Amino acid sequence: MDFVSGFVEAIDYFLIAPYRWPGDPVIGWWTGTTILAVWAALLGKLTIALVFRVNRSYIKETVGEMAQRHSQSMNALKAGDRAAYKAINRLANEAFGKSFFLQVAMASASLWPVPCALGWLEIRFSSIRFPLLFDLPLIGDSVGYPFIFIPLYILARIILGKIKIRKAHSD
Repeated sequence: MDFVSGFVEAIDYFLIAPYRWPGDPVIGWWTGTTILAVWAALLGKLTIALVFRVNRSYIKETVGEMAQRHSQSMNALKAGDRAAYKAINRLANEAFGKSFFLQVAMASASLWPVPCALGWLEIRFSSIRFPLLFDLPLIGDSVGYPFIFIPLYILARIILGKIKIRKAHSD
């Protein structure tokens, strides 16, 4: 617990700065939270790039195995060898499962900044409620920081997803 609180204190100055740039606290909230969402999305994108780079050979191997097993099972089916088709198709399904769950694990690696950002927002802004123009069922007449941060984060992910970085060399 000491490490976490020490880490939060160390980055707090950096994270709170955009909230203080404008003189108006409402504009500061929107500016700071938008920038925090962009930082979280960028950090997630960098993390997934790093994870992909570290696991590149394993990913290629897994996808290659999946394609090879699929091709083998289709050849067995075309040849009319039902037993071979079933056996190879089972191996193809296992390879697909490995590939699928590898992709899910890699995608989840890009999300780790979100709970960190929400945790920091909890420390700084948990007592602040934002009034709504009308009462929403199950929500009420006001919302907290997650209601604003999460859509901003999703928007940042969408925008960053459309930005393609050109590589200097091909793999």
